[in-house]
Amino acid sequence: MTRPRQFDEELLLDRAQERFWVSGYDRTSIDDISTASGVGNGSIYAAYGSKLALFLVIFRRYCEQRVSLVDSVIGSHSGSFESAVANYLEQIILDCGSYPDHRGCLMLNSLSDLALRFPEVVDVGRESMTAMERIVSARVHEAVEAGELRLSPEEADSLGAHIVLVSQGLIQMDRIGVSGDHLREIAATSTRMSTLLRHA
Repeated sequence: MTRPRQFDEELLLDRAQERFWVSGYDRTSIDDISTASGVGNGSIYAAYGSKLALFLVIFRRYCEQRVSLVDSVIGSHSGSFESAVANYLEQIILDCGSYPDHRGCLMLNSLSDLALRFPEVVDVGRESMTAMERIVSARVHEAVEAGELRLSPEEADSLGAHIVLVSQGLIQMDRIGVSGDHLREIAATSTRMSTLLRHA
C-alpha cells in the first residue's frame, strides 16, 4: 500500500517546477527544491526516488496543462476561424509576457536540453505536441465544414500543425527578448496567411 504524502504535494510540485523552469534540470538540485518547498530531502527521495523521476512527474503535469490551455483557448472558441487563430496566438503572447524573465516554455526548454539523454522527455513532449495539433486541427476541420476554408483533410491537419508550430516559435522568440509588438506582427501575418486558404 502506498504511504500517504506527509507534505503538500501540489506545493512541492509547484516550487520544484519553478526551480526546474528557471534554472534548468542540470542546475537544479534536490537541495534547491527542498529549500524552496520546505520538504526534506529524505521525504522527496522517498516519494519520487530520484531527481529525474520527480522531474518527469512535473514535466508531464506541465505538458498536460499546456494542452489544456490550447484546448481552452482555441478548442472552445465559438467565433470565426480567423478570430480563433488570432485569439490563440494572442493568448500565447500574453502568456509569454506574464514572465518578465523570458523563461520560455518548460516543455520546449527541456526538449532542447534533455532529449539526447532522457527519451522519456521526448515521449512526453511528442504526446503533448500531438495532442495540441489534434485540438487545433479539429478547429480547422470545423472551418472547412463551415465553408470558411477549402482544404483536403490532409491539408487541414497540416494547417493545424503549422499553427501550433507558429505558437511555439513565438514562445522561443519571446525567450530571446523579441518585443511583444513584433510578436503580434508575426501572429497577425500568420493569421492572415491561414485565412487566405479560403480562396484556394
